[in-house]
Amino acid sequence: MAGANGSSRWTDALLDRMRNTGDELADKPVAAVFKANGVDAVNAIMRTLVRNDQPVPEELPPEIRAYLAEAQPLPEWADMGKIKRGQQLYETWGVLVTLCLFCASLPASYAAADGVKVLYLTARLDTDTRRRVMETGQFLIDVLTVGGLDEHGKGRRTIQRVRLMHAAVRHLIKARSDRGDPPVCGKEPPLWHPDWGTPINQEDLAGTRLAFSYIVADSLPRLGVRLPAKDVDAYLHLWNVIGHLMGVDDELLVHGIGDAKALVDAIRHRQFRASPEGKDMTKALLDLMDEMTPFHRFQETIPPVIRHLIGDDIADMLDVPKSEFPDLGRLTRVNKWFFVHVFGQTKRDSPRYELVSRIARPFGYDLVHGLFRLERGGVRAPFDMPDHLARSWELSA
Repeated sequence: MAGANGSSRWTDALLDRMRNTGDELADKPVAAVFKANGVDAVNAIMRTLVRNDQPVPEELPPEIRAYLAEAQPLPEWADMGKIKRGQQLYETWGVLVTLCLFCASLPASYAAADGVKVLYLTARLDTDTRRRVMETGQFLIDVLTVGGLDEHGKGRRTIQRVRLMHAAVRHLIKARSDRGDPPVCGKEPPLWHPDWGTPINQEDLAGTRLAFSYIVADSLPRLGVRLPAKDVDAYLHLWNVIGHLMGVDDELLVHGIGDAKALVDAIRHRQFRASPEGKDMTKALLDLMDEMTPFHRFQETIPPVIRHLIGDDIADMLDVPKSEFPDLGRLTRVNKWFFVHVFGQTKRDSPRYELVSRIARPFGYDLVHGLFRLERGGVRAPFDMPDHLARSWELSA
């Protein structure tokens, strides 16, 4: 049976199966803790991992400490040359990659109506949104900086912890649902419905990997960045490796940009629709970006950039405010030719490129500065960025 996007590879049958599959390796130690000591012990694991960044915190149960102490090797198919090249792409374009994260990757993730319910359950907006965004930024730096996936690279440890937190969330949601806790937004009958699949399932994990890889690679050219095909291939390979270490089934590996686009299209067809959780998460993200970039007028930056990168249809699903773009007549004839022929856009769409290209870099720098200023809290080091990146991204003197 062909998939919804016409591909014979990404079938509904495959993605339905992946939607009901978790992560056995990380689920096993959490299940052992749950069986021995109940839901409070799993809650304690979550609190410890969120508030403490020691390699293996002593207060964790022995099953969890054993998991964190065990080395997880790179897959046999990992290509260290491609990994480094993909990480160099991030280091070179990190400011605009961060812009793509905030204005494309995260909103696209919120458009997946079933998957976003987990994010909503585990992030109660406002202060928790700040922490989640902060931790996402730290995760990207850990895994995407050159050397981050080496044998003793910080990214390997970070991935282990995030993978374990995903397993804890799966068990906590199931326990709360079995207990009959109230619904997410007061509109769905149960806290968690079987029709939504397993919380943080393989389809959603693959979608998140693509949000941080394919959507970034697709968005950078919309900001005027011309990426060589070898760089895009290396960046997708890097995220295949990260996905494998995060517990994504190798059956969901993507083989090149066309294959990645086909999987993105299949997931969008299956999952993208308006939802109250997606709209609430997007509103919290917009508010946080507005707070992080006080020298930019909201209406002239955040909504137009998001709509430019993810398209009006998805932006409308998320209630991203409408934006007014410069009138085409205000552009010079040279500018019209440039945006039509260089960016491949019609004259009707070219003003959007003119506006976004003008604000993207300064806005991206302010987003990175705002992210750098956020407090992590708990027994955790301040935001950790290699010195050479801080200098390159103008975060240090």
